[in-house]
Amino acid sequence: MRLEPIDEPVAVRAEFRGGMATPLAFRRNGREHRITCVNARWLDRAGRHPLFYFSVTDEHGDVYQLHLQSADLVWRLDSVVLEG
Repeated sequence: MRLEPIDEPVAVRAEFRGGMATPLAFRRNGREHRITCVNARWLDRAGRHPLFYFSVTDEHGDVYQLHLQSADLVWRLDSVVLEG
């Protein structure tokens, strides 16, 4: 396994229910990654606007870290841990 930092904005399809966001899929480089599992979620309140973080696994078994910036509702892809 290897960690690859990314840090880029991505389009995310998410469900918003009960005051909670759950990412379902995201698009990167023209390819859709379907999320099969949300491994963890956490909140960073250190700045003026909270950041909502998610560790997710896609259909290929790769683990991504995404975050949602509450100030402008932009999703960013922070990193990926690649299998193999």
